[in-house]
Amino acid sequence: MSRLIVPLALALLFIARSPEALGKPWREVKPLHSTAQDVAKFSRACVETETRCQFTLEEQEVMVIFSGSKIGLAECNRVPKLTVLAVIIRFNSPKKLKDFQLKGQPFKLLDPSSPPNHGYKTFYYVKEGFMINAYKGKAIGLVYIAEQNDMHLCPEYYEDPKAFVEFGLFP
Repeated sequence: MSRLIVPLALALLFIARSPEALGKPWREVKPLHSTAQDVAKFSRACVETETRCQFTLEEQEVMVIFSGSKIGLAECNRVPKLTVLAVIIRFNSPKKLKDFQLKGQPFKLLDPSSPPNHGYKTFYYVKEGFMINAYKGKAIGLVYIAEQNDMHLCPEYYEDPKAFVEFGLFP
């Protein structure tokens, strides 16, 4: 029995330490709860901006969008300036899709490409505000937006989740 406990404990520790594990906030940065100040520990660029910041961290291209910026025509004026609205991550190399999927959680499948059917898929976990961008079966990025129970603060802003995905697909 003790032989099983050690591997199980190690697996749980790995999952808990993974910043992208199970749709949790990205490195404790949670849309509509975190601010530019919370993100500043990752990049000085996030302190010197009013709308968004971009930086590279551990083989990931990261874009953080703050209140005061638009997605399409929508803005979110109901939260203080420099509140995190979204975190968009693009991996420098594709990852295993199964490493990011939320087991047993319902999701919407989106096709973010235009025109459609070019191999891109997005798994959108609405309740968690978490999206996995995939291309031909490999994860190419993640998107964190407001959780479903927070979306009432900026319903117009989060109305079209595909708009966030399109930001993260292409350079």
